[in-house]
Amino acid sequence: MPAHRAVPADAAGPTETARARRRGQRRDRVFEAAIELFVEQGYESTTMEDIAVRADVARTSVFNYFERKSAFLDEWSARRRKRAFHALAPTTADGSLRDELCAIMQELATISATSRRETTALIGAAVVALDLLDDHPLTHEFTSVLDRRRAELRPGVEPALVGMTMATSYFAIVRAWIGPGRPPFDLRERLVDLVDLLLRGAAR
Repeated sequence: MPAHRAVPADAAGPTETARARRRGQRRDRVFEAAIELFVEQGYESTTMEDIAVRADVARTSVFNYFERKSAFLDEWSARRRKRAFHALAPTTADGSLRDELCAIMQELATISATSRRETTALIGAAVVALDLLDDHPLTHEFTSVLDRRRAELRPGVEPALVGMTMATSYFAIVRAWIGPGRPPFDLRERLVDLVDLLLRGAAR
């Protein structure tokens, strides 16, 4: 019997990489189709069938990539968090806690301001469909920053409490900012004001 020859671990690498790339591209196409439809006709009015037609894929393919409609909102929020928290990391590492939090808030504001129609269409649905008070990922992101810089907080201040307050306040501010017509206030300034309020306190 001929000896069994081990297949090199990377033998199927290029094929698998190409397959994964195509799958990622199809997933992105489905995601983009969903977001377009949510903006055009509303989150509640859009069905998974609508998304399949717009993306030119089978309905089952939509469910393969996103098991439920609210998963599109999860993905939408996650992409924004990734851009604000992780893309900025190299440029905020040397600053203070306030510098880092302000940079994150300003980036979140820029994302919303450059896609205000999309933000208006989706943030309301996200607030309803995703339980923002139940261990939301944004709370974890803020808490991670605060915990990493715990030495800059007053003794006894719990990073998780500040992180939760910052996340829920962020959503409340964005909800007040969205809508038709001119924005009622400058989102970047309001979010920086939030950082200062939480870090300095409101009392004299």
